[in-house]
Amino acid sequence: MTSTRRFTNREVAEHIRLIGDILLIKGENRFRILAFQNAAESIANLTQDIYALHAAGELQTIPHVGKSIAADIAELLETGQIAYLEELKREVPLGVVEMMQIPDMGPKKAAKVWQELGITSIAELRAAAEAGKLRALPGFGAKSEEKILKGIELLERRRETRLPLGVARPLALELAESLRRALPPAALDRIEPAGSVRRWKETVGDLDLLATLGPAGDAETVMAAFRRLPQVAEVLVSGATKTSVRLANGLECDLRLVEPRHWGAAWQYFTGSKDHNVALRELALKQGWSLNEYGLTATGKGSAAAGEERFFTTEEDLYHFLGLEWIPPELREGRGEIEAAREGTLPVLLTEADILGEVHGHSTWSDGTASIAEMTEAARRRGYRYWVVSDHSVGLGIVGGLDEERLRQQAEEIHRLNAHFAAAGSDFRLLQGIEVEILADGSLGLPDEILARLDVVVASIHSSLRQDRETITARCLRAVRHPHVHILGHPTGRLLGKREPADLDIEAVLQACAETGTVVEINANPARLDLNDIHARRAVELGCKIVINTDAHAPAEFDLLTYGVATARRAWLTAADVINTQPAEAMLAQLKGRR
Repeated sequence: MTSTRRFTNREVAEHIRLIGDILLIKGENRFRILAFQNAAESIANLTQDIYALHAAGELQTIPHVGKSIAADIAELLETGQIAYLEELKREVPLGVVEMMQIPDMGPKKAAKVWQELGITSIAELRAAAEAGKLRALPGFGAKSEEKILKGIELLERRRETRLPLGVARPLALELAESLRRALPPAALDRIEPAGSVRRWKETVGDLDLLATLGPAGDAETVMAAFRRLPQVAEVLVSGATKTSVRLANGLECDLRLVEPRHWGAAWQYFTGSKDHNVALRELALKQGWSLNEYGLTATGKGSAAAGEERFFTTEEDLYHFLGLEWIPPELREGRGEIEAAREGTLPVLLTEADILGEVHGHSTWSDGTASIAEMTEAARRRGYRYWVVSDHSVGLGIVGGLDEERLRQQAEEIHRLNAHFAAAGSDFRLLQGIEVEILADGSLGLPDEILARLDVVVASIHSSLRQDRETITARCLRAVRHPHVHILGHPTGRLLGKREPADLDIEAVLQACAETGTVVEINANPARLDLNDIHARRAVELGCKIVINTDAHAPAEFDLLTYGVATARRAWLTAADVINTQPAEAMLAQLKGRR
């Protein structure tokens, strides 16, 4: 049987992870379970298309994928299913596996309620808990039932309230600032975001704030002020060191107070992803130390006496003690950063200060809210040395797109502004570009002779995003291979939390960009963050150059650059990988070899 369905890397990872989850329910060998879990994580974070690896016979080059799991993957890609997984699904209902997502509902409890009470879904579990039927089971009780019901409610809220980073991060900073304002001036020494927000993950399921008391602070005063913040809708639990609340938008937020001597370990612990923290704990154990949010405790298997403790006021001290370079938060995802930190090969990551200008932004000539002069002034205030006016072309019906005549008029305005800068002794430079629409058949919204006269051509897809994979990929490839297209803008067309990415063969598109010299955009608008970090890292591996643009439609939107830079940092990118870290002439020279 040949499969007609094409799986994404994440869908393949979900199949492999499901095998591990079912084996957990069955109580199988721990190392066998870990093999599937680790392989699934590697596949989910894979930067290459798994079909290409399969075609090349290189599935076993994926970390943690051995001969047996490679055979399972190959079977899935070729036939659309894994016989071993189908057999497991006949043994254990999928609803039982789903129950493990409930907080405090591990595999043993899920197996017990299934085997003892015949419960095979979260809905059935909720009904049994509400009816008081769980408390008769060994190891359960009335409190267990209450916990399970709260856990189900929490799971449902998490599924509903995962927020884009562009909403969650400002909220976390607002909460921290609101708490400072609600307290005496010296009540807090410091308060910082942790968790997904600090790692700049594109979506966030909950917020974590970490704080230390100042000379005028005490725990009860701080926690009471936190509970009273106007953003708080419900207090879930509150104590001297931790308060958990539900915010008005449904997101949960934890505030933790830690001692200054524990700060380094705590900030690391509550920032790192699960995979990063597990790997760090394993490294510490090999060196004879047990790591938790307070610090290190000697196990007695190393040079230190059992029970000896080490505390760290900074993360840097903790990482250095374990023989590692400090690892930037954006890299703490379990993607090889610990090995690189041990070997001293972590990249010097891109910073906002490296960006010298942007090549994709809009004015009132199309759908922007500010004139070219106003946008230029905002760019200059940021310290930019150039800005490319790239309004929409005709061909996109929802905005006032530019045709040949309006582009000529716009060019005159740009020329006048550049003459003004030169007369004032400024080296700031405006360039003229266009965001040309990639039409449904892959042709462009403007004729070649017009595109040839522009400094920069950004080609983007805004419409017909639900075309089938083959059609939209061919459409994108035609644009990428066009001789006058310099940049592929926000390639997948996604809007986080609102619109799924187009079903694009991103590997084929990135390979074509590498072959043609077409630069790939990381669109910094937090509603997009497109390319994402995994695809951006793959693009550079293939030989592509990246550009980071805010796609600003208003002066304030230049401030969104920080999100694009963070995405690039999550992709391990350096200044050398990004063309707008260079002066205008050098940047232009990299656009398909322009001179």
